[in-house]
Amino acid sequence: MVGAASTKAEMDALASQLREEKDVALAKDKEIKALRLKARNQEEAGELAATENVSLRGQLKNMEEELNDLKDTAETFEAEKAMAVNGTKVVARWELMREWLNGQTDSWDPANVLEQYKMVKITKAGLLGLPTPSFEGEPQVPGDMEGEKTPEPAADDPPAS
Repeated sequence: MVGAASTKAEMDALASQLREEKDVALAKDKEIKALRLKARNQEEAGELAATENVSLRGQLKNMEEELNDLKDTAETFEAEKAMAVNGTKVVARWELMREWLNGQTDSWDPANVLEQYKMVKITKAGLLGLPTPSFEGEPQVPGDMEGEKTPEPAADDPPAS
């Protein structure tokens, strides 16, 4: 019986060792499954990040194109504005020259126009935060002097420069 008891004890010991090894193997299997799940989750997160990265790169490219378009539009606007201002100046000068050549200078009021010009320059300087311009040393425009009007040019006289 001693042999049977020792065999029984050995069998119990082996069964206990087998259960422990089986528990260790199950624990390792659980750990492996958890690590695989974690790896799969990280792969999915990486794929999502890559997809989002592609989307953000596309948005960045679109924004850069829009910015370049806006810069081009601003440059074009500045050029068109300069052309419009210069065209207006040319038209105004031509109209003044035509009035002078046709002897229609009775409606001219240079003293009043000079005062308006000074007011515009002073107001513009104030709005831009610049110092007020000084008009000292500027030639004076004669006021309403009827007797001292500039003689009208004859039809064949060239304009004085």
